[in-house]
Amino acid sequence: MHVFFATLALAAFHPGDAASIDVSVATLWKAPNVYRAIDRPAVTNPADPAAWSRNLATTADRVWLDSHVQTQALYGQQVTILATRGGWAEVAVKDEPDPKNAHGYPGWLPLRQLKPAIDDSGSYLVVRARTATLRVAGRTLRLSYGTRLPRIAGNRVRTPDGDGTIEGAALPLAPSNESIIEQGERFLGTHYLWGGLSSWGFDCSGLIWDLYRVHGLTIPRDADPQMHHGTPIARNALRRGDLLFFGTNGYADHVSIYLGNDRQLEAPDSADRVRISPVRWTYYLGARRYLTN
Repeated sequence: MHVFFATLALAAFHPGDAASIDVSVATLWKAPNVYRAIDRPAVTNPADPAAWSRNLATTADRVWLDSHVQTQALYGQQVTILATRGGWAEVAVKDEPDPKNAHGYPGWLPLRQLKPAIDDSGSYLVVRARTATLRVAGRTLRLSYGTRLPRIAGNRVRTPDGDGTIEGAALPLAPSNESIIEQGERFLGTHYLWGGLSSWGFDCSGLIWDLYRVHGLTIPRDADPQMHHGTPIARNALRRGDLLFFGTNGYADHVSIYLGNDRQLEAPDSADRVRISPVRWTYYLGARRYLTN
């Protein structure tokens, strides 16, 4: 199957075109062809995020990504083509808002991980299980938590590969702070991954983005833009579910979910995994409340 999809003719995309992500998880890089041999499962079609995670065997393997990866995008997410170069495309991810680009979060990925854009309007199903199974066009894809696909009827969905059926997806959850926390706790022990926003690895803001996505909400992709949305909350008025921001010189480079009693849920850094920990107030910048209930 890997050989078949690797030899498919690449669609002819041009700047300004819309496209859809055609792999379970696409990694967006800072430039074309900067990946290592151990990153190969992240740039194929189909991609293999589980194998990639296994390849990232040391903290150093993961820290290297800090200066080479921008973000990720999930199967079916819409992107705008910004440029193409030698089998790669620079794209902006539509529903990952970021001040870097009005079209969405930018980065480079192989053209083989894209298909022409699908109609993503109307109701949709979102993967609420840790992973879900999609059957489409004679193949089976394992999709991540947070993947969102337009609904046809029942468990039938529109995909970049045609109409398919999905197991493990449902309508979005009703948003509430307690539900956000409950969903986040399901990922305790998941590896930190710089740029990650899938159940195979999260960074701090990617975890927050994905939790809100499962509740039908789109929020900024990165910690600093997240800090500039929502309602500012004083430290003495914090409630469970508020977002805490940390950094220096007024710039937020880390975000967590407040759990009460000076505890937080966070994806801390490349040496660790999603965890519950004491709040480290030294670099605290402030808090935002996105949900009132």
